[in-house]
Parts: sequence; structure tokens; C-alpha cells
Amino acid sequence: MPRAKPKLIWGPKGAWSLPKAIMEHSDFRELSPSATKVLMVLGCQYNGKNNGDLAATVTMMKSWGGMAKGTLAKALRELQEKRLIYKTRYHRRGEDGAKPALYALSWCDIDSCPGKQLDEVSYAKRSLR
Repeated sequence: MPRAKPKLIWGPKGAWSLPKAIMEHSDFRELSPSATKVLMVLGCQYNGKNNGDLAATVTMMKSWGGMAKGTLAKALRELQEKRLIYKTRYHRRGEDGAKPALYALSWCDIDSCPGKQLDEVSYAKRSLR
């Protein structure tokens, strides 16, 4: 018998889901509201083949209701300390302009992201504590 079609239609942009194992973990549940929002911003960019090329800047946060530079830095640090994200490239300023820091979701393999000059690409999936 053929499988029934899923009842949910995600639309042309698809959807991003969080594994229940992550959502049930205390590190996720104890996140500050700012860190949760930043995680959603990073997750919204993930398309299944760009893990490691995710960014959260003050400019990007404006379309999500805004966030002060210090609050954003604290939220990103919190997400890294709880091992929910990894920094894959440090912020750079050069002759070709500024390039933002890039991040990867910790529960997915990091993708190669050609041309992004990632600093940290040797991460494999790591489980939470």
C-alpha cells in the first residue's frame, strides 16, 4: 500500500526543524531568549548543505526585531558555551571589505562551503553533554 502524503505543506521555502533530543536537553531549555532568537536566525539560513556558512550580525538581526551588538555577542557566546553552535570563521576586515564570523549548528556535519575560507572545518557531529 502506498504511503499517505504528509498533511503539512511547508511551502516553497521549506522548513527548519530542531531535533527533539536537542529541545529536551537542559542546555537548550536554559537558553536566554536572546540566544534562542539567534539560534532561530542561524537555523533559518540552514538549507541542508551550508552548515558552517551561517551568520548572525547586528544588521541581520534588524529584520528579526533588532538586537544590540553586546546582546548579540553574549548570545553567540552562550550558544558556543552550550555547544549548540561552533564558530567556523572569525570576523575579518580586509582590503575586500569586512566578512562576518560564520557558525555551524553542532548537531549537523559541517559542510565544505567552498570559497568561504572557514577556519575550523574538522568538526564532526558532537553530542551535547
